[in-house]
Amino acid sequence: MGSAISSEGYIHRTGVYCVNVNISIKPDRREDFLEVIRNNQKGTMDKEPLALEYTWGESAEKRNTFFFHEKYKGRSGFVAHQRTKHFKKWKEFVASDPFNKPPQVFIFESAN
Repeated sequence: MGSAISSEGYIHRTGVYCVNVNISIKPDRREDFLEVIRNNQKGTMDKEPLALEYTWGESAEKRNTFFFHEKYKGRSGFVAHQRTKHFKKWKEFVASDPFNKPPQVFIFESAN
């Protein structure tokens, strides 16, 4: 994998599918969130051969605001992730109205 810029100026992509998420959790749902996200990260990295990275953390400035960065070998890696038991638990959590505002999700293919 790698990237280069063609003579036409287009970026040749690496095939690494990336997902960035910014969420704001309701304070009373914080512990539920932490349990679900830790389980999702562990399941992703331990059980998914197409998962390359799953990093998450809390904002240094705003409590209960969290960021995720995930990388997969191609879009198919992310699709496989969405079919796992640990992701199903995440979807159940999302359906329980845990957010102060709608999550921001950014998807892109890495250029390096």
